[in-house]
Amino acid sequence: MLILRHNTLPSDELFVIECKMLKVADASQPLDGLIDLVLLDMPRTEIYGYMLGLFERLDLCKAIGITSSELLDFLIDVDRGYLPNAYHSFYHAADVTIVLFAMLSDYDAKQYLTSVDMASLLIAALCHDIGHPGKNNNFQVNIQTDLAKRHNNKSVLECYSCTLTMDLLTKHQLLQHIEEASANTGTPTTEAEARISIIKMILATDMIFHYELQENLAGLLEIISDRECTETEKEEGANRECGHGTAGHCKGPQTWDKPRIKDIFYNRNFTNPLLYFESKLHKSISGPIGGSEHPSTPGTITESPATIHGSTNHTGSVNLLQTPDSANDGNCLSPCKLLSKLEREVLCQIMLHAADISNALRPWSICKTWSNLVCVEFFGQGDAEKAFGLPISPNMDRGQTTQATISLKFGDYIVNPYFEIFAAVFPKSDRLLQLLAENRKEWARLESNESAANAGHTAEEGGIEGHLPPKILPDHPILDPAGRRVSTSAGMIVIPSPDEMERRTVGFGKAQRTYWGVRSASHSEVPRQNGPHSYILEEKKRRKSEEPALYLRKLQLNASGRRVSPAEATERKAKRHNSTVPSSASSRQDNKPL
Repeated sequence: MLILRHNTLPSDELFVIECKMLKVADASQPLDGLIDLVLLDMPRTEIYGYMLGLFERLDLCKAIGITSSELLDFLIDVDRGYLPNAYHSFYHAADVTIVLFAMLSDYDAKQYLTSVDMASLLIAALCHDIGHPGKNNNFQVNIQTDLAKRHNNKSVLECYSCTLTMDLLTKHQLLQHIEEASANTGTPTTEAEARISIIKMILATDMIFHYELQENLAGLLEIISDRECTETEKEEGANRECGHGTAGHCKGPQTWDKPRIKDIFYNRNFTNPLLYFESKLHKSISGPIGGSEHPSTPGTITESPATIHGSTNHTGSVNLLQTPDSANDGNCLSPCKLLSKLEREVLCQIMLHAADISNALRPWSICKTWSNLVCVEFFGQGDAEKAFGLPISPNMDRGQTTQATISLKFGDYIVNPYFEIFAAVFPKSDRLLQLLAENRKEWARLESNESAANAGHTAEEGGIEGHLPPKILPDHPILDPAGRRVSTSAGMIVIPSPDEMERRTVGFGKAQRTYWGVRSASHSEVPRQNGPHSYILEEKKRRKSEEPALYLRKLQLNASGRRVSPAEATERKAKRHNSTVPSSASSRQDNKPL
């Protein structure tokens, strides 16, 4: 029976919640089609029951020492912390949580994580956009809201979501028993460590870190492939040929000369968003972390969650930051499989970001519905920027861009490269790439049907080009391509220019994938030595005609939606060119960029 301490719900609603929870939690019954699940039509009671059921199905409440009633109490307050935005609402948070559960269960990601990791991941998913005002970081910084000033213009809304999350964890004392509970599972974790992990996950949802996370994902693919091969050799003998195709060569992490992943929050500069929370965890946490201040500047939070109070008995000094070299620590592997603590932490950040940008590769009806809601917020921000006399952000001018154009660029340049690597790590998720290709055909069809006036003004022409504003970037080196700025549902990102990209191949065998990475990636730019699944980098000196173009130009789609290799695309173009004798006009057309 569910009993609430901080909130009240009618008994009939509690009954509905509990029935749904028990149904979803029943491991003897299959829980299929999570990627196809539509939450927007569900009443709150069903969503609450679904969330509780997911935690119970993986036994995550027990892992952190709470009851389902305590989780429900927390969940209700999380829901109240979300504002009634078109897209960044509690429905989005619950949807991201559903996608993550599918990744854990259906795509086998849980084999690399502990129960505490998974519990922290789902809590971070539920809270990752709490308090979001429906207008992005760039808007907050441009009009210098209270939030932007408080957080030094860095990851403004992510920091605010972290603050509200920590306040709720304190109010509900949700992690006060985690050390004892986690010790029983063989992975002792303090409350401070769990809070740090959740904070990092939420901060990493800032699109500023997209390419860092993509490079870390490629690095994890190498780590997992290398260690799985090593384990196979241990079990079956070093003389047996492993999946790499060579007998007896795999030596584990020590064969690599550089760290293959890095903590994206390693610097100690005062503008690092993580440092805002470090002092909060050096002493006992009592009362709301963020204080009672709530911004009232137009465009920020106009209605704030209720004041949150509570305390926890955890004390101690905490260092939230890792050195870059610590990312290569292969010791202290998890009892579940293969990964160290830092590697599991990075994997959680990668997965939360993947779920946050997953709308493009959901079934078409779901993809289109979420895209509709994204555009409501985008064009609303564009209208507000116009009212403030600000330049309108890319993709947000309702008169100069279209929904189809926004969705095509988002899928081609951001989602596809990221999930190509993700599917190499988790092969069962390959269906997501198939859905992305199917959705692309639908968006292309819609784009072709739009009026010539709208189709002639894309976000690339009407938006602001160049680097992201330096004031919103972290001060440590970060992948900041000199391409065009593009707004996405999760924030603003720069699409790299062709000369900043290079073709990389990661993995081996069925897990081998090719993607276009940013050349300035500090932990990927040096070719690996003696590694069968090392990065294969294209020569940096090449003819202009061979320079890598944007992702879609090289990884084209044929009429059926199948991905065409760059070599095949070049061969087809050559055949088309040689089949006719072009006039001067057609020659100009042939030379036009794709």
